[in-house]
Amino acid sequence: MNLESAKLVTIIADEAIEAKILDELRSVAVKGFTCTEARGEGLNTAHISSWEGKNVRIETLVSESKAKKIIEIMADKYLDKFGMIVFSSDVQIYRKERFN
Repeated sequence: MNLESAKLVTIIADEAIEAKILDELRSVAVKGFTCTEARGEGLNTAHISSWEGKNVRIETLVSESKAKKIIEIMADKYLDKFGMIVFSSDVQIYRKERFN
């Protein structure tokens, strides 16, 4: 088995901007992503009722250059306007060509 290096970009944000974030990912030609509901507590405190909306966790496996581009887009367009977290992790993946 041949594992290769890639980046896992994780975005945790309000579900109200999920569609916009997914459009941004598509604009840099990511080949896929995973979206799940996210719960937790941090600097903006916990959501205490359902009317506040939910958070989503969006993850994608990409090359280092795409990871940088995604983070730049999030920083330029969303980080100052919405409660969100964006980070990348170094990962080892099988069949890297499916994710670049």
